[in-house]
Amino acid sequence: MVYRMLALDIDGTLLRSNHKLDKNTRDAVEYAKKKGVAVTLVSERHFHSAAKVAKALKLKYPIITHNGAFVSSSIDNPMYTSKIEHHILLQLVEFLETYPCHIRVSHERLSVSNRPKQRNLIAKMTIGVSEPLFYPVTYVDSLSKYLHENLESATDVKVELYQNNMNEVLEALEDFFPTIKVVKNSPTQLTLTHWGTSKFDGLVHLAQYLGVPISEIVAVGDGVEDIEMIEKVGLGVAMNQAPKEVKEKAKWITRSNDMHGVAYLIREVFRKQMRVHV
Repeated sequence: MVYRMLALDIDGTLLRSNHKLDKNTRDAVEYAKKKGVAVTLVSERHFHSAAKVAKALKLKYPIITHNGAFVSSSIDNPMYTSKIEHHILLQLVEFLETYPCHIRVSHERLSVSNRPKQRNLIAKMTIGVSEPLFYPVTYVDSLSKYLHENLESATDVKVELYQNNMNEVLEALEDFFPTIKVVKNSPTQLTLTHWGTSKFDGLVHLAQYLGVPISEIVAVGDGVEDIEMIEKVGLGVAMNQAPKEVKEKAKWITRSNDMHGVAYLIREVFRKQMRVHV
């Protein structure tokens, strides 16, 4: 089988556990590029953050960020977006503010968060802890007031609940917000996106844009949010340290991210492949 696209998750896949990009991985990605393979990133990270990794790898194709909600080569001209529209976002935030919780509303340019009322909740501000903290967050006393004054849409909303009321919140979201996709990240954390948003959805749009069949894509990841693309592309690959449910859906399991798993995969899969064109 000839593969013309390589889609790589960032945290836990491309980067080591210390969030560093090692030389072996960098060289392997360059090897794939020289074979003519279109290399892209597929990440939950915000565009600013993922773009720094793409720049380090000298990638020329659009990258898939915000868990598939923003696909672009630049901040100004996205080829695809999937956002929670302002009027729905406002209703959603007003609903969430009836519960004791920390809320972070994000899109490709910024994140806005309600201000925690206790100093010891500072750690809660970094919902999505795999992402480096250089991404700017603006803190406001009232998110709903901010949204009344600013016509923002959102790629995602992250929520940290402070009380043991997850089931109640989930049931209410399902009843009142049918256009919102809800992902439970932990017993206290939720990620909310526009319905249909996923890493695979973003990858499909990029593949169509580049004229690459889904069957000619290699996708590599380590988390449950990667399962759909791992299962549906031509060659879905799981990192060795991935959870069991991820590895069960993969056609290939490579080494862990701390054992040069991406570099090993690239050399093995593309070594005998002739140069391709995208």
